[in-house]
Amino acid sequence: MIRNNWGNAVRPGPNRPGMGNWLDNHPNRRDYWNSWGGGVRSSWRHNNIHRNWFGPSWWVGHPHAWGGWHFHRWNTWHNPGFWWRVPVWTSFATWFTWRQPPPQVVWAQPVFFDYGTNGNVVVNNDMVFINGQPIATPAEFAESAAVLATVPPPANDEEAAAAEWMPLGTFAISTDRDDTDASWSIQLAVTRTGIVGGTLYNADTDEATAIQGQVDPETQRVAFRLGTTDDLVIETGLYNLTQNEVPVMAHFGTETTENWLLIRLDPPAEEQAN
Repeated sequence: MIRNNWGNAVRPGPNRPGMGNWLDNHPNRRDYWNSWGGGVRSSWRHNNIHRNWFGPSWWVGHPHAWGGWHFHRWNTWHNPGFWWRVPVWTSFATWFTWRQPPPQVVWAQPVFFDYGTNGNVVVNNDMVFINGQPIATPAEFAESAAVLATVPPPANDEEAAAAEWMPLGTFAISTDRDDTDASWSIQLAVTRTGIVGGTLYNADTDEATAIQGQVDPETQRVAFRLGTTDDLVIETGLYNLTQNEVPVMAHFGTETTENWLLIRLDPPAEEQAN
């Protein structure tokens, strides 16, 4: 039911514009996210120490519960700059190999999910609305995100090793507009079958945690867990992850949600030159 409601919401209608050009049609929202992201970038304290993050030697020095699909085990030969790359929306058209072709109408245009007041994903009166259309109760919405973020492990090491990964980039995590001194960063990638993996890294404590989740081929929705936590699930849209500022919704169980922002970080200067 949620998928059906979602598909109807993102589909343009007589009184409902499409969501592919959301930011162009709502420049105030673009300015809002850009201003938030700019505040974080100007305060980011790790520009001088992040040169080798997410490279072979970095992962060796940061052992953690990588998870069955984590690409660290197989792609350690990539230089660090590989994982900071910015994806292009059109590249997804030939990247994914879904087991069942998704409805073409869902992928006819990218969909930008803008969470919170004045956005296009709003929690109001015990209902989640997308593009003005009721989708589900907040509890149902959170439960569906948790289901999407629950990824079956690979059958064996050979299946995991055969997976190809497209980098989605590296981001700082800000939990509100006053959270400009970001210590957490998140590095993400996606397989051809829509599995999302990556690393959550706390630069202040030098601790790393695995990320696992997936893309829903029927809605463009992305949901993932941080480490092995059962309570915290992050969701956003695939198109969001091609942007420099990425609004996300954080679900704490089924009772609480918060609107966070991922801010794309520039790669180390040495890698930009390569």
